[in-house]
Amino acid sequence: MNSTADFLFTPEEAAEAALDFLARLQAPDGATVWGKIGTVWHCLARRGDTACLPKPDKLHAAASLPDHVRLHRLGSESAPLGWLLWHGQKVADELTSRLAYLLSGHLLGAGLNEALSTARLTHHILLEISRLASEADDLATVLPQLHQAVRFLMPADNFYIALHDENAGVLRFPYFVDQSDALKPQPEQTFPARGPDASLTAWLIRENQCLMLGGDDLVSLCRREGIPQHGAACDWWMGMPLSNGSGRVMGAMVIQGYHGQPRPEPHAEAAFLFVGHHISAALDRLLFRADLEKQVWRRTTELETANARLRAEVAERQRTEQLQTMLFRMAELSNTSLSMEAFFAGLHRLLAELIDAGNCQVALYDLERDELSFPYCADLYQSELAPRAPGRGPVEQVLHSGRPLLLADARWQLDGDEALESPPCCWLGVPLYSGSVLRGVLSVQSYTAETRYSWREQEILEFVANHIGSALARVQALDDLQRAYADLEQRVRERTTQLDAVNAQLQHDSLHDPLTKLPNRNYFGRVLKRSWDAFQLDPEQRFAVLFIDLDRFKLVNDSLGHLAGDLLLIEAAQRIQGTLQFADFLARLGGDEFAVLLSCVDTMDQCEEIARQLVASFERPIVLSGREVFTTVSLGVVLADKSHYSRAEDMLRDADHAMYRSKQRGRHGYTLFNQELRRDQADQLALEAELRHALTNDYELVPYYQAIVDSQTGRLAGFETLVRWHHPQRGMISPSVFMPMAEESGLILKLDRYMIERSCAQLAAWYAEGRLDGEVCLHINLSSTHFHDRTLLDWLLPLLRQYGLPAGTLHLEVTESALIDVPDLAIRVMQELKEQGICLALDDFGTGYSALSYLHRYQFDVLKIDQSFVREVHCQDESAAIVRAILALAAALGLEVVAEGVETPAQVQALRELGCTRLQGYYFARPAPAAQLDWDRLGGIEPATAALSA
Repeated sequence: MNSTADFLFTPEEAAEAALDFLARLQAPDGATVWGKIGTVWHCLARRGDTACLPKPDKLHAAASLPDHVRLHRLGSESAPLGWLLWHGQKVADELTSRLAYLLSGHLLGAGLNEALSTARLTHHILLEISRLASEADDLATVLPQLHQAVRFLMPADNFYIALHDENAGVLRFPYFVDQSDALKPQPEQTFPARGPDASLTAWLIRENQCLMLGGDDLVSLCRREGIPQHGAACDWWMGMPLSNGSGRVMGAMVIQGYHGQPRPEPHAEAAFLFVGHHISAALDRLLFRADLEKQVWRRTTELETANARLRAEVAERQRTEQLQTMLFRMAELSNTSLSMEAFFAGLHRLLAELIDAGNCQVALYDLERDELSFPYCADLYQSELAPRAPGRGPVEQVLHSGRPLLLADARWQLDGDEALESPPCCWLGVPLYSGSVLRGVLSVQSYTAETRYSWREQEILEFVANHIGSALARVQALDDLQRAYADLEQRVRERTTQLDAVNAQLQHDSLHDPLTKLPNRNYFGRVLKRSWDAFQLDPEQRFAVLFIDLDRFKLVNDSLGHLAGDLLLIEAAQRIQGTLQFADFLARLGGDEFAVLLSCVDTMDQCEEIARQLVASFERPIVLSGREVFTTVSLGVVLADKSHYSRAEDMLRDADHAMYRSKQRGRHGYTLFNQELRRDQADQLALEAELRHALTNDYELVPYYQAIVDSQTGRLAGFETLVRWHHPQRGMISPSVFMPMAEESGLILKLDRYMIERSCAQLAAWYAEGRLDGEVCLHINLSSTHFHDRTLLDWLLPLLRQYGLPAGTLHLEVTESALIDVPDLAIRVMQELKEQGICLALDDFGTGYSALSYLHRYQFDVLKIDQSFVREVHCQDESAAIVRAILALAAALGLEVVAEGVETPAQVQALRELGCTRLQGYYFARPAPAAQLDWDRLGGIEPATAALSA
């Protein structure tokens, strides 16, 4: 309970009030009030000039005070609580004595109040320690809380508790908190309690005395006793041994302080010792309880072991009685006239009464036929097992060794060469003997992890197997005879079934594609004929034919391999099938071509919608060999129409033509066959015939020549030969019209040879006229068809000799698409051309599929930059960067570069600055026949700088 003064003043406020009263009574020149808090003096209040007033520690002799200094002791003479001092003219009187008395009472009350608070806190901490000892489960839980309790009494930021194992002679530190020591011991670590490495804590436990030392005293003690110092050096160290109820030291409790941490007051040290004894009692209770629980657990384990042993003896007796009963029942079963299956079924029921034998199997071995048969099989996942030759399973292992076999984890095939759908978890098998002859194997198996077999189940299974040998021989003889008859009948049935299956498979294979399992061309022809006949009889049963071709399939086949090509065909078939209705009919005609017969369609709009869905289904990528591949389809659509068709085969032909029209339009689309396509089809046939006629004369197909100029000197460096068709009736026909038709019809080979021969003759004539020198070359385009022609060199070399042209004069230009079509043939043919000195040029460089790879695989002499990069080389940084990269690549490979499509002076200037050596385009000359070439202009082209300045 607080004193009355506490509710009015604090000690400082009381001192101020006392000086106020003193000022009224004495009017001193200076006054001060000192109070003793613990062992330290504090100035509670002061007024005026106090320089001449003495300090409290010098007030032991009143005679030594100056005459003008007055004082009153606060408290008793033996234990003063403070001093009231002042100096002035007046002397101390009765009123100042009373004032000092009142101030003494206040200071005494404050001291008692502080002592009471400390007592309350100590009492609360002791109760908390007692509660922790009663309720805590282990040391790890209670030690941090004990630390918190100590911190209420004194500064204990660096605190640890050590436990002493007297039998092992080691120390452990189950709790260690230190703000300055980085190497903190772990609870499971042990440290020696004796010896040269024993710490100060170990010395404290051995000496069984409390220590409260400063830093210097601590160092002196360690030196004197030869104690090594561990961890960071501290300013003060306070520790006490912890003893149990019998007085034996069981550990120590330590608090230590570092720089800036005040040393505890004497009253705090006393409280530390007082609380330490209670902590000793609490730890003793916890350790005793833990030891008691360990002894109870040990005794309980011993009792459970004895109980289990008794139960095992009882179970063994019961098992013996069961085996005797089972032996009697087996004897009854052996004397009956049962079939083998019934005999083993009865045996299985007896066995299931002793062990978990839900899955039981009997295997018999026929030595003459070297065959395993299974007369009985009761299994959760296996039905009847057919006889088979011995393999390498567990049954064979038992037969080979003649001994039992227990597989605790039978995760493999048990019988035959085919793996089980659900392998067993445990398998147990024992041999079956008839006398001394090994007849087979009796086995049980489990499919659940809960059921595991052991040596006990093995004993029971061996017991059963040893007592059925003679009965097994008799039953097996009868069963073999019955099975022989059944086998004969079964073989007759199986042979008949096999013949029927083979005939059905042959019929199926003749009408289906082996890769995609789709109907083939023959099957599609039959279905198309039936649909056409039905349409003839009933116009309501109208149908349509779709011809589908995969775009760029050859590229995938050549680059990723035929296996990837097969996977692409399978995926394409699945995507097409997923777009169709149930009644529609899909077939693979061969290669990358598919055909669809759409049933129940009346208008071309319906066909167009389905075609649009088919094209859209191929916009998603296909993953082949770990790579994403994008492929598209080209479709041709034909709707059944009696007015235009008389045969079903004509519809398929027109659908094919419509598909090729889709490819000519850029692929990845569809074309509906109509009257215009019919006319175009006829026109294409006529144009092909007229092209064949034009190749036989010398005036329709005319070579046009376009100059190639040196960018630095402006001199003529060569010509590129281009074909133009002057048709007698149609007029000038563009190469974009007749060249694809020539490729498709196979006339391109004759057309290329025609142009090469005409161009070589013209070049020889120019040489003879003196218009050109030997440095001017001739560029001629070469189709990929020539890579299949083994007579190319045999024809070309005599031609060059005929006109007296050096081989290096001729530059054959090939495109990247030609290399894609036949990459392997191209390498061989181009190597042969190079060996004869003929130069090779890669046309339209950078616009193909993988242009850089061709520079690595093929030996080119010239690169021709496509005009798409030249067109904006002077105004776009991207185009200039691409051209610069091509020029750098060509320079590194030692290739000459020709820029195509040069049309403006700015392009000439930009290409010249980039270092391009050859230029070709309308800026210098348009393509023209030999008779119309402007030789004056070609011979007088100024260097690029002069041309640009003009």
